[in-house]
Amino acid sequence: METILPAWAASLRDRYLSGEASVFLLHGNTRDIQPSQDPDGTLRYTSIREFLERFLGRTKDLVVYYNLSEGVEFGSRSQETAFKRVLNSRRLMEGREPVDSIPRSPGQVLPLLEELVTDPTQRASVVIDYVETIIPNGDLSFMGDSDKNNLVTLLRLGGDPALVQSDNLVILVTETLADVHRRLVASTHVAALEVPLPSAAERETFLRSLDRRGIVQELDDSQLAKVTAGLSLSQVRGLMRQARQSGLPITFRTVNQRKKAIIEQECHSLVEFVDPAHDFSHVGGMESVKTELMRIADAIKNGQRNRVPMGLIFVGPMGTGKTFLAEAFARESGLTCLKFKNFREKWVGSTEGNLEKILQVVDGLGYVLLILDEADRSLSSGSEGDGGTSSRVIARLKEFMSDTSHRGRVVILMMTNRPDKLDVDLKRPGRFDVKIPFFFPETSDERRQVTAAVLRKAQIELEEGAQLDAVVDGTGGYSAAEIEAVVLAAANFAAWDGRERLSEADLTRAVVDLIPSRDARMLEYMELLAVFESSSRRMLPERYQGMSTQEVQARLDVVRAQLGQRVA
Repeated sequence: METILPAWAASLRDRYLSGEASVFLLHGNTRDIQPSQDPDGTLRYTSIREFLERFLGRTKDLVVYYNLSEGVEFGSRSQETAFKRVLNSRRLMEGREPVDSIPRSPGQVLPLLEELVTDPTQRASVVIDYVETIIPNGDLSFMGDSDKNNLVTLLRLGGDPALVQSDNLVILVTETLADVHRRLVASTHVAALEVPLPSAAERETFLRSLDRRGIVQELDDSQLAKVTAGLSLSQVRGLMRQARQSGLPITFRTVNQRKKAIIEQECHSLVEFVDPAHDFSHVGGMESVKTELMRIADAIKNGQRNRVPMGLIFVGPMGTGKTFLAEAFARESGLTCLKFKNFREKWVGSTEGNLEKILQVVDGLGYVLLILDEADRSLSSGSEGDGGTSSRVIARLKEFMSDTSHRGRVVILMMTNRPDKLDVDLKRPGRFDVKIPFFFPETSDERRQVTAAVLRKAQIELEEGAQLDAVVDGTGGYSAAEIEAVVLAAANFAAWDGRERLSEADLTRAVVDLIPSRDARMLEYMELLAVFESSSRRMLPERYQGMSTQEVQARLDVVRAQLGQRVA
């Protein structure tokens, strides 16, 4: 009977047998339980250590496991005896001291493991777990001699002809690739293999293997497998155990609540779930933008993935409603909405590791809208003194967004008022196919729609017969956020007088009282950037639709020169 293997294990086997590599670096979902088969065909779920020992033990005489905490371990006492015999036989021939006891420190253990796997008479495999603790990522100039020695040993091992020509292999295991020294990750002699989150079919198979006694399950296994997208098998098992302990039924809502908590914890609060309560009906004005986004939302809901852009950029001055409309789009499209929090850290490799974790979860979830607000600050290509972190983050995002398998499943939405600070290649079509400009309400009709939308959103009512003319006529040049501030100020005036409904006098008083923030030259600069970046002329206000790209660029140059260092 042919053994059923996870896809990553089958890839490792094939690449090893083809002679492509003898050193493999497993990363990703490496702390999850893995499916393996007993000789009688029974499916079991074990830790990755036990899985590898069983998987490798079918063809290898020796399977050696090592991590910094537990030292060198073997599947049996006989294997430990064989390990010492192999080492000492070679040492005896070379006139060296025999090994009596096996050390624990990496600087002493790695040379012994190297001796084993470069011995052409052996059929052995070595698993080095938590490899990031042995060769952590960092600048060479700040690494101690022991860490440098460990790095050199593993780099040398990867390209050693004695290992390549033998029947031996080395497997390094980590959870986050960015935590491992980048020289090893970049080595052409080391094959990196991602252990992905389980697919829906793998989750369903796992669910069928579980004991359901004491569990009230309102979803069948197929439905539950789909709802738990983004979770590891260990987390699915924990979900079932919690249901048994609490006695609460497993419903769509309870699973989503638990999944939200698990993923936010798994990502170390690097992302937050957004569950918008508003849709496009709560958005005033911006009809051409809403029409464009509704077409994309319909394509997503209808499964027309080739019509869905890989990414969207919302660009325009602050206060134009970019965030509010992004959340409304999430509601209309049905995509799970995640928002980046601050994933940048000062430690070398931490930012890249955080991004990798987020992207792994996003890929596992599928059908996600990933929102990155103020993208110019998080992804500025001009950052100095960050050790190249920004360039590596941008490179990883480019790689992720170039994977066409994500089209229609993952939509990345960036928002910025300074698109000129973003990497030019990041913004190109194929990554961000649609760039949508945002502007202040242009006409009195748009200001009326925005005001009405704010009233609906805040659930504020007008007195009978009250009109919106005071707001509409008195807020020319105001942003949508400033119009909202006027309405809320009017609500406060009414509340101070003991009234729940707004009068026209309240609205007039609020318009007169509010002092809008104004930096006309900077706002013009951001508005021109939105025009310059727009991917569609039909989404521009009439006053810009007739301008050529050269005319917009010329005006941008003038305003940029006037602002000087403020836009540097």
